[in-house]
Formats: sequence, C-alpha cells, structure tokens
Amino acid sequence: GVIRGGKGKWILGYNQSLGNCLVAVAKLWGILDGLLLLSKQGYAKFIIQSDNLENVIFICESKFDGQKSL
Repeated sequence: GVIRGGKGKWILGYNQSLGNCLVAVAKLWGILDGLLLLSKQGYAKFIIQSDNLENVIFICESKFDGQKSL
C-alpha cells in the first residue's frame, strides 16, 4: 500500500506477505494495515481509494464508530 499526503506526495509505502488468498481479501488487509499505520501516526482524517468495487461496497456498508463520508 501507499500513504500519500493531501497534495498526493508520497509519505510511506508498506507491504505484508499474506500467502494464498483472494485479491479482494489482500486489498482489504492492505487497507487495514494503512489505517493502523495512520492511526499510529496520529492522523484522524483520511480518504481511502481502491480500484476494487467489492471492497468499496463492503467498507461503505460496514458500521463505524465515527462519521463516514463519501
């Protein structure tokens, strides 16, 4: 995954070995890892971008403790 700043500048790249799994699952793990890294860095607001419609729908339909916006 890649974390970029508000103007698109590269901040951090990351990866993880998952073994054999579905692409959608691997992308969800990547999103989760990115969110955990952002949280540890103290970021409270972020935008998630994905080219996987299945994951976008899953995330949008998930229940969050905070606000969500599209």
